[in-house]
Amino acid sequence: MYYWFKGGAIHSAESGIAGTLLDDKFVKMYHSNQLAEQGQFKEGLKVGTWKTWHSNGTIESVQNWKKGLKCGDYLRYDQNGALAESGKYSKDLKTGKWVNFEKNDTLVYKKGTLVPKKQKLSKSQEYRLKEEQAKIEKSQKEAQQLEITQDANTLTSYKEATKEKEKAEKERIAKEKAAEKEKTAKEKAAEQEKKKAADKAPKKDSKTKSFFKNIFTKKQ
Repeated sequence: MYYWFKGGAIHSAESGIAGTLLDDKFVKMYHSNQLAEQGQFKEGLKVGTWKTWHSNGTIESVQNWKKGLKCGDYLRYDQNGALAESGKYSKDLKTGKWVNFEKNDTLVYKKGTLVPKKQKLSKSQEYRLKEEQAKIEKSQKEAQQLEITQDANTLTSYKEATKEKEKAEKERIAKEKAAEKEKTAKEKAAEQEKKKAADKAPKKDSKTKSFFKNIFTKKQ
């Protein structure tokens, strides 16, 4: 933040300067001539230690600045001079532990962002939380075991089904071979029976032999 003087007043902006940059000690007073603020400017930027006071004259705050950015320790006091708040800045951002003594509260910041507090639990709450966590872990293990078992059962079923298919295929091939063998045997047996029948049947005389046989019969 830059500060400059123009038209009898002090102006400030992050950019767009339109006057003479402040570059010296700075003092601000209340209408009662009581000191209100004191610090140092360098080329329009706050530097060093800056202090403010309550209208009753007690110190209000102490803040360090570096090149226009808040840095280091920050202290704030109430009108009675008691410390009300303490913390630190880093490059204009709240950082670390901030204690508010008026509210008896402590907050933690990281790069200007408030870090959520961890909830404090009673012993009974901690015990129940551990029990719930144990149940969750047990359920997860059981689910994993069930998944492993299901995978094993699926693999076993697949293997058994494959074996059954292979067995059925072997049986089919064996039946086909047996049927083919039986068919061949039947055809061979039929051929043999046909041959036997042919061998047993009376043989017919040739035409020449029958002619001479008839002539011989007539002469007698």
